Amino acid sequence: MTLALTMDSINPILPGWNPDPTILRVGSNYFIATSTFEYFPGHPIYHSTNLVDWELIGHALNKPSQLSLFGTPSDAGAWAPGLRYHNGTFYLTSTVRYVYTYELRLFPRSFFVTTTDIFSNEWSDPVYFDALGYDADLFWDINGDVYNTWSGINNAIDKIYGIYQNKIDITTGNSLTPAELIFTGTLPDNSSARPEGPHIYLINSTYYLLIAEGGSGPAHQSTIQRGPSPSGPWENNPANPILFNGANLSLPVQYTGHADIVQALNGEWWGVALGVRPQTEGDFDHIQLGRETFLFPVTFDSDGWPVFNHGLPLSTEITGVELPDKPHRSIFYDDFSTSSSSTFDNSYYFLRTPYKPFHSLTTRPGFLRLLANAYALGDRDSPALILRKQTSYAERFEIVLDFMPNNNLTEAGATVFYGDFAHNDIGVMGGADGGGERFIVTRLTRPAEQVGPWALTTTNSTVTTITYTPLSTKSDPVKLVIAGNSTSYNLGFSEGKYTDLDAVEITYTATFDSVSMSVMPVNDFFFKGASFGVYNTGNGRPSLTPADFKYWKQVPGG
Repeated sequence: MTLALTMDSINPILPGWNPDPTILRVGSNYFIATSTFEYFPGHPIYHSTNLVDWELIGHALNKPSQLSLFGTPSDAGAWAPGLRYHNGTFYLTSTVRYVYTYELRLFPRSFFVTTTDIFSNEWSDPVYFDALGYDADLFWDINGDVYNTWSGINNAIDKIYGIYQNKIDITTGNSLTPAELIFTGTLPDNSSARPEGPHIYLINSTYYLLIAEGGSGPAHQSTIQRGPSPSGPWENNPANPILFNGANLSLPVQYTGHADIVQALNGEWWGVALGVRPQTEGDFDHIQLGRETFLFPVTFDSDGWPVFNHGLPLSTEITGVELPDKPHRSIFYDDFSTSSSSTFDNSYYFLRTPYKPFHSLTTRPGFLRLLANAYALGDRDSPALILRKQTSYAERFEIVLDFMPNNNLTEAGATVFYGDFAHNDIGVMGGADGGGERFIVTRLTRPAEQVGPWALTTTNSTVTTITYTPLSTKSDPVKLVIAGNSTSYNLGFSEGKYTDLDAVEITYTATFDSVSMSVMPVNDFFFKGASFGVYNTGNGRPSLTPADFKYWKQVPGG
């Protein structure tokens, strides 16, 4: 049984990390897709009929034939989707970066998948474009021509980004015309400008090009241009950037950009964009939820230019509009009691593509069972790890674990997880002698600081601290708790019989600053956000010891 109990009302409409939103309306139904990077399945599809209440209905990339993430670096994987609809078919464009590390950032070929029933969760295998780049966008012109528009670079040395485009055969993805540079953005034309996230629209016989610029940090912004064709030439909007909170770093929403717009049934226009919510004014060291999806109204001025959010900075509140005032934070509780197959709630993820199933909801009814593999958290592969996004800064994650490890390599537990180099764990581990003793292992990881002239590299970019706390029994269930607030997390546990466990006081073994979930180590990136997870590992060896989890609970705070 899975419960979601609503609590209060706020923008973002998709709380927890949901970056690079793309929005679509078909009839009275709205759909949003967002980025997932190295998580599997890829690109969640959210559905709404009122722009306020959103339900996760599936994922566009949910099969290994669509998304094979084996050894993919953290923050690579599935980037910035584009969601469009034409003649009864839904199209989702994607870019999957299998290589994205500081020593080699190879540009990939983007692709699209299709479905005629977006509620079915059944999408085609990829159809690949010829061009190298990312943030692909499909546009059908009134004469039937289909355009692919994307962000690419001029060459591998200068790496000057620009918006490129060509016509394609929508059946095969093959190019019909050469790739042309159609726009270089509104910022100085250098490697830091990074025009990307293009979307083409035809509104009242005028073509518009909406892009993101300025990178993925405080300078992130949206600009819009218009022209006589899908390829321009483009007239710059004198009000650009039309979405940019970075001019005032004290605003409660920052990093705003990567927008998309949609027309409602009543003729009104709306937009979605990503943003982060710093927990103290001007502090970008505590944004552990990452880039979330925000909604805003779109109007048009007397000269035909779009105006985002009435010309005001993007905010946590949506004012001056007629929308249902509904909550977006909710209690999530899953006791695994009504599942009758190996499938479970759409909001769970794996880290990269699993080689084979390692979880079961039927082997021990009423429990989620994880079978360990040899990969541990932090290994750049696919550990036995299940994740769910943290959705509120003040949020308590709680699980109860049934686990009897037989040595000090056998370990299962809970984690607050960003990526391979940014996770903090509390688990149950056996003793070295295999005598049945059990210990709470608390593992904290933080970015290292450079000392003297010795530069940090991937191998020394983090510092890990491990502590061990003896448990009093060899077999009683253990409750594991991760309690987050605006700037820190607490890790704790209790032990006892199921009938007594709720009355046992939590013992906290560690508190750590959430900067370690917001500021990535050297050569890493911050594209996602924090998730909670459960895991079972043999720490480099096969393990035959299952880990059974009685329930999964996430409770947002104030």
